[in-house]
Amino acid sequence: MNKLLFIFIFFSVTCKLTALTVADTSKGVLSAKDSAEVLNETADSIMRSVISNAAIYEKTLSKYEADIYIKGRTEILQNNALIRLAHHILPVNRKNRDMLFEMLSFSQFNAPNIYKHEIKAITGNSIPNQKKQQEALNFLNINVYSATLYKEELLTPISPNAFSYYKFKLLGYENYKDRRIYNIQFIPKVISQKLVSGNIYVMDKWWTIDKIDISGRYSFADFNLVMSYCRDTERFILPENADLKMRVNLLGNIIETVYHSNFNYRKIEWQNDNLLTKVKKSLDLTNYYSLSKKEIPIIRNSSYWNHYRDCPLTNEEKRLYAMDTKSEAASDTSRTSKYLEITENLTGSINMDLRSTELRYSGLLNPSQLGYSKLNGVTYRQLLRFTKNYENGRQLRFRPEVGFIFKRKELFLKLSGEFEYCPQRLGYLSFSVGNTYQSYSSVFMQEIKEQVKDSTFNFDKLDLPYFKSYFADIRHNIEVFHGLQAAAGLSYYFRTPSEKHRVMENENINDIVNKDYTDFTPVINLSYTPRQYYRMVGRKKEYMYSFYPTITAEIAQAIPGILNSNGDYCRVEANVQQAVSLGLCRVLSYNVSGGLYTEQKSVYFADFRFFGQSFFPDRWSEEIGGKFHLLKREWYNASDKYVQGHFMYESPFILLHLFKQGMSKYVLSERFYFGQLWTPVLNSYTEVGYGIGNHIFNIAGFVSFKGKEYQRFGLRFAFELF
Repeated sequence: MNKLLFIFIFFSVTCKLTALTVADTSKGVLSAKDSAEVLNETADSIMRSVISNAAIYEKTLSKYEADIYIKGRTEILQNNALIRLAHHILPVNRKNRDMLFEMLSFSQFNAPNIYKHEIKAITGNSIPNQKKQQEALNFLNINVYSATLYKEELLTPISPNAFSYYKFKLLGYENYKDRRIYNIQFIPKVISQKLVSGNIYVMDKWWTIDKIDISGRYSFADFNLVMSYCRDTERFILPENADLKMRVNLLGNIIETVYHSNFNYRKIEWQNDNLLTKVKKSLDLTNYYSLSKKEIPIIRNSSYWNHYRDCPLTNEEKRLYAMDTKSEAASDTSRTSKYLEITENLTGSINMDLRSTELRYSGLLNPSQLGYSKLNGVTYRQLLRFTKNYENGRQLRFRPEVGFIFKRKELFLKLSGEFEYCPQRLGYLSFSVGNTYQSYSSVFMQEIKEQVKDSTFNFDKLDLPYFKSYFADIRHNIEVFHGLQAAAGLSYYFRTPSEKHRVMENENINDIVNKDYTDFTPVINLSYTPRQYYRMVGRKKEYMYSFYPTITAEIAQAIPGILNSNGDYCRVEANVQQAVSLGLCRVLSYNVSGGLYTEQKSVYFADFRFFGQSFFPDRWSEEIGGKFHLLKREWYNASDKYVQGHFMYESPFILLHLFKQGMSKYVLSERFYFGQLWTPVLNSYTEVGYGIGNHIFNIAGFVSFKGKEYQRFGLRFAFELF
């Protein structure tokens, strides 16, 4: 039945394309007398056929299982002292300058784009670590008929709008049975890390890809990938072998890696006969993302590997296997090396695993813990993570943090932890203690409301009395049903005047500004995400993603008289957020929230959860979104209610591709930010921003407006490296 289905598909495709006009030449290489216009038109016609059918071929395959043989070689061609830091960025073994290894993986593909690899055996003159193994397998996670590759890191020449970004040229053809295989060159119209160049070989009549040869830049490496595909009707869209060459030139170190892979298929499944029937997909992705905990056997038997090798080892590879690398590793014990090793531990994160205990430390001089913003200046943070694993997936976690804002000379301390007692239901008990930013009380809100109408209003002129804030929080979280989580907890705040025995002009409030305040606040939080995909790792449930927004609501009621509490008020907040994929490396994210204080029967401090400040650097993956970056901290406490909205659009092609200087070559993606705020004392506050990011750093510039009046400009910077 499956064969009949594909005969029908190929017949339909062929009939649809009979009107396609392709330059008929009698030679395998097109003659020079053919005009460039005809050649380009021919290449464009062929690529339109490939692109129009890619949507069919991308979804034709349902599943496959295969034994994949991989041979890898990594050679350090040039190095300096900074090679000691390379393993924080790249999967490289600095103690073996020329590493050769082989491994056998049992791999599974499940539509639409989910890959699972289980390494069955490994050998080499050095056994690659887990990062190196993952690198070798990641480049195989490719569906050549997809619009993007490697989790939307690269835009392919087969994407629906490929003609906006690529130029195509027909170089020639070769004959295969009763068909031709056309060689088409593709070149980016603009310079970008998201685009690739190379050649694509297309088989006519079926308009499938016979081979693809692409070059580009991924992460820190310039790469060339060549994949050849099966030519028989049973496996025509499946790769047969692949060769990858990567060259990294970073911090004066040059590292070259070559991988060769060969596929031996055990099982192939195609989509069911009724292609138009949409089956509601299960939310449980455990079978697709299951992780193998098995120890990988090291097999040195040459006859075992000869069975899987599609080509024998070269003399050079045999020489590498015969080399004894222990002497090189043992010689790396000089005093200079020891100092460099200490420097390595200081500048990078430190990970330690001992049986059921894990320790993660950010590193004392790690650049990724440094950040800069207009309002706060340079900031620095240190993180420590301690995890104890128990049976049935239970975990005990502690997370001490310390941060310092140099411009304000403020130190932030926080100790948090949690015990996950029911991992299959996301059940955990958590606590946190620490200090937060200084704020002022609700007593002065009315004064601000009256003065803010003045166009020359300045918080500095008010000389507001600030209070230092310390907190303790304990919460319990549980999944009520799939997608809905409920949390209940208790918060206790202690606030004391930053300046003792302060005398105010208004004598009636002298007692208020010199008094300590405590709040005892029960909190209830509900969060719901429709159709939340998940996986089970053992007995632990992990949320993956959803195509729907996450809705969160929280209510907190301060109760006076408990533990000397004098707060009596209610805080209500709600938040909606979502990241919407627009395809072709584009994402639109939004975050909308609002809140208010009700039942204001006492002095309180406006401390909203979803309307807060960001002191420390955000990585690019954290989107630098959902918050304002130029809003002075005084405005956060100036009102008892707010509504805010944040929008972020990400694409590799926003502005830089308009410049011909090739600026986009060093940029992975661009972002446009828009944020809008309303409060009773600040009726309209707007921030507009633009940012760029790559694997080394991210930087964004923001402009703020109060109504239509320009306020200020500022930058925000954070390292991605290390």
